[in-house]
Amino acid sequence: MSQRDTLVHLFAGGCGGTVGAILTCPLEVVKTRLQSSSITLYVSEVQLSTVNGASVARVSPPGPLHCLKLILEREGPRSLFRGLGPNLVGVAPSRAIYFAAYSTAKEKLNGVLEPDSTQVHMVSAGMAGNDCSFPSPFLKELFANWADNVVSYLSMVVLIVPE
Repeated sequence: MSQRDTLVHLFAGGCGGTVGAILTCPLEVVKTRLQSSSITLYVSEVQLSTVNGASVARVSPPGPLHCLKLILEREGPRSLFRGLGPNLVGVAPSRAIYFAAYSTAKEKLNGVLEPDSTQVHMVSAGMAGNDCSFPSPFLKELFANWADNVVSYLSMVVLIVPE
């Protein structure tokens, strides 16, 4: 594989990872809010009854659409892209390296195994995935849940490493 091909795969992987991160960011925000939801999501559903004295109706946990609606109403559409910057810092390079590693492994394995066979694709994907593991998802979840206490990925790593 030429150096140009490798650069094309790096660029394509980075672009693909970036677009994927942008498109899925609202879903990630909703998922993270649901995972770390507190009483604030339930306040709009609480009903007080004074007929039989003060009581609070039992409330079921909000679903993703309810959570999305509350985020849009209270924080606006821009809040659905919270945490996108740090996510892109991890996803774009990780996907770029993955794509380049996959295409390089596939090229090398085509000379050893039957060219473009299922085995070549599976082993190449396994090698690229194993070699390009990135702690981004773990750090992203921590950043979303500790946003008030953590300024950046670097400060989060400094907090985690001693443990």
